[in-house]
Amino acid sequence: MATTCLIVIPARYGSQRFPGKVLAPLAGKPVLQWCWEAAVKARLGKVLIATEHTRVLEFARSIGACAVMTSPGCQSGTDRVFEASRGSRADFILNVQGDEPFMTAAILKKALRKLKASPSCEIGTACTRISSGAEVRDPNCVKVAMNAEGRALYFSRAPIPFHHELSPLKDRPWHRHCGFYIYRRGAIERFVRLRPSPLERLERLEQLRALEAGMGIAVAEVPAPGPAIDVPADLKAAERYLKARR
Repeated sequence: MATTCLIVIPARYGSQRFPGKVLAPLAGKPVLQWCWEAAVKARLGKVLIATEHTRVLEFARSIGACAVMTSPGCQSGTDRVFEASRGSRADFILNVQGDEPFMTAAILKKALRKLKASPSCEIGTACTRISSGAEVRDPNCVKVAMNAEGRALYFSRAPIPFHHELSPLKDRPWHRHCGFYIYRRGAIERFVRLRPSPLERLERLEQLRALEAGMGIAVAEVPAPGPAIDVPADLKAAERYLKARR
């Protein structure tokens, strides 16, 4: 039987650090439209935008996107994705962020293949190599440590794994987490039913809840997808990235 997927893009208008960022213009079209077009291009299944605001709902429908209203009380993007995906019988639920305008179809497909090839894992995601020492030290750059099979051992805002001065593996790269997730059917419900874990609350990283509960996370290494939009200044970085890519 063919694999079925549902891609849900959580698009919260009321972002604390950058209200309305999903509708902020980037090179002539809103950030959310960039994300939606990349998700559609992947051709993995139905693409659904989930929001808490009528402005986002109306915009989504104006470009022909499927969109639903979700509760303003959702505590996270994952909660919003779960609410929007209720009733779906898809084998995999993809949580693709509404502030990642440069996500690519190739990255999503590689992460899905990785999860399919990792039967002991319930969740899939991706990482990219870090080339800058400043990124390694930046707490906003989330690092991931993995075993030889690409299964996540830990995620942290700290530089992990630590490179000891006496280690013979000093040239081993650090990896930055790409903030999207793929859940097997049933895994996302199991995740949202869990209480926020101590490590999650300490580092403010939602994925640590899954690790603390024993849920396996398969990580595919991919090329860097380009800058995400977290604060208004990121729009300028995104414009520079587009110019360099062209």
